[in-house]
Amino acid sequence: MPIKRSSAPDQIEQDFLDALHRLKTGRPQNSELRERIRKGQQLKINISMVAKEAGRARSLIALENCRYPKVRQLVMIEAGVPGVEPGNRDEVIANLRAQVAELRTLLTQTKSHAAHHFDLRTKAEKEADSYKMRYERLRRKVSEFSSINSRKIVPLFPENTDVQE
Repeated sequence: MPIKRSSAPDQIEQDFLDALHRLKTGRPQNSELRERIRKGQQLKINISMVAKEAGRARSLIALENCRYPKVRQLVMIEAGVPGVEPGNRDEVIANLRAQVAELRTLLTQTKSHAAHHFDLRTKAEKEADSYKMRYERLRRKVSEFSSINSRKIVPLFPENTDVQE
């Protein structure tokens, strides 16, 4: 009877998969890559970065007929290389779930941003109405006092209601 090969990844493939996950989440273990993040640089996900993070040779996943085509394909998908199709439905589902999570986060941020601007607009409208009412009150007061005597000084502030000559 033939020996059935396990579908579980070997240690090298698992290193690549773990490295890819760490790069996607922005938490690399490689000291050089951590230093880049600390400086504020963006880490691009590509074959070289994944190999460096995994501590493995780049040639294991760099060529089309490499030893780990599944890892290479995942890296190419994450890198956004056009024309790369996911290998199976689990990968498609994982990609779609990641996109949905990203879009939900973006939607939440957008709603929060819109609510903040709505609050600011509401406050500005109330303040504008207050200024408009004050303007109208002062305009009426000026017209009343100017009709009584055009030579009198008109107080514009409510504290000073006495008319000065």
